[in-house]
Amino acid sequence: MKIIDVTGVGKGAVFLLRGNANILFEAGMAYGADAMVQKIREELQGETLHAVLLSHSHYDHVAGLPAVRKEWPAVEVYASEQAKEILVKPGALKTIRRLSGEAAEASGLSWDSTYDDRDLQVNVGLTEQETTEIAGDRIYAFATAGHTKCSMSYVVNGEVMLCSETVGVMSRSKEYMPGFLVDYKGVEDSIRRSAEIPVKEIILNHYGLVDEEDKTGIWEFLLKAARTSRDKMLQIINETDSDEEALKRMEQVFHSKVDKKEQPDEAFYINAASMMKTLRRQYPEKIREDRRESESCS
Repeated sequence: MKIIDVTGVGKGAVFLLRGNANILFEAGMAYGADAMVQKIREELQGETLHAVLLSHSHYDHVAGLPAVRKEWPAVEVYASEQAKEILVKPGALKTIRRLSGEAAEASGLSWDSTYDDRDLQVNVGLTEQETTEIAGDRIYAFATAGHTKCSMSYVVNGEVMLCSETVGVMSRSKEYMPGFLVDYKGVEDSIRRSAEIPVKEIILNHYGLVDEEDKTGIWEFLLKAARTSRDKMLQIINETDSDEEALKRMEQVFHSKVDKKEQPDEAFYINAASMMKTLRRQYPEKIREDRRESESCS
């Protein structure tokens, strides 16, 4: 199977898998959609794009779908059943549009704000441990909740694992970005589950193919990094007197080196506030008593 990075702007966000079928993993940012479609078109040379596999419903993973559907109207979009339900909700669609616009503004790039919300819809909702076939390629889907409740990872033909953001996001310099928005303990469970599935290739979200020399230790690295980030966030909550102060500290620790085109500040603050809420729910005993309740800003 051939794997090509077709991210519209930057690298490591969208991949084209060419086996029996032509399958896109993720759809990327709205501002990179046209460039992404051009890369896919050049690779396919007139062939059909059969399907898109989405790991979850966030704007930076789905906002390129309208451009994909414009070029390949018959393409089928797959995601978890939960993501399918989310991507028809007016509130979610409004947030996707707003954050897409803010990311485009931060990047200084244009985007198509006139797209039809219906083009973000999922055709096929998959359930936990469901196996389906796409034009001769076998797709095994397994839930990896933690980043979101709708997060799902995939294994294609028993060879290539397409990981959701739940198992971790890291840079090429091995800097780790926590993302346990709804369930930290689910992150550890998802890493362990992923580690138990033998595959030849691993694609990490916002990273890309894991190098051969890193494969044997990747799950241990991600588990350790997740625990370290959890403990650092708990420390920040305990060392600050307000959520506003905590968010500023977290931005300095986890977001100061991030390309704002990839994640605008507002998106980080939304995520960090969600992670604080998750820690308060799952580890109240580790948080000082006067900081156990969320404030209005979170």
